[in-house]
Amino acid sequence: MLVQVKGRAMEGSQQRVEANVLLLGAESVGKSALTVRFLTRRFIGEYGDIESIYSHVDKIDGREISFNIWDSLYSQDREQSGSVSDKQLQWADGMILVYSICDRGSFDVVRQQVRRIRRSGKTSAAVPVIIVGNKRDLQRHRTVSSEEGRLLALSEHCRFFEISAAETYHGVLLVFHGLVDLIKESRALRKASAGVKGIVRSMSAVFGKKRAE
Repeated sequence: MLVQVKGRAMEGSQQRVEANVLLLGAESVGKSALTVRFLTRRFIGEYGDIESIYSHVDKIDGREISFNIWDSLYSQDREQSGSVSDKQLQWADGMILVYSICDRGSFDVVRQQVRRIRRSGKTSAAVPVIIVGNKRDLQRHRTVSSEEGRLLALSEHCRFFEISAAETYHGVLLVFHGLVDLIKESRALRKASAGVKGIVRSMSAVFGKKRAE
């Protein structure tokens, strides 16, 4: 079931930047709690199995950012558990992969998902990804070390955060705002690359014409 929820909009949208954010990870790792904490600043610990897309407008450095956040539902099918669909890969401008530091199985799911993304063979292979270790407040139940999370992120060219959605809003804010920064950088690089390719094509056309003459 896919539910769409719209958040509060702001005026003056002419400078608005749109960002499609996909949340992935196993069940019960706090994906929905993370999203709702960002949208409302409130923490809600329990959620049903509902796949939702939230629309929300925020301001970062004086510029409006229109977030479309796809809180994906984890598949219980063993063959599909680590998969990321082509539709998700094509839709997302950036991704947040969440695991629980108290659940090694959820860390393995994130490992599978990030490898699927990076080896997709499409432009999505270069999409910005942030890996988030959630539930840092439950240190006594930790089964995944901070170093393991950082090493996975480093090996797959991702940014890494370890947070507690239950304890603080600030850490969650850093995750979403950090992803927006990465999305902006990615778009700027693609634009610059497209500009260089355009210049090369123009020069090739000019020199090709001269040789023909």
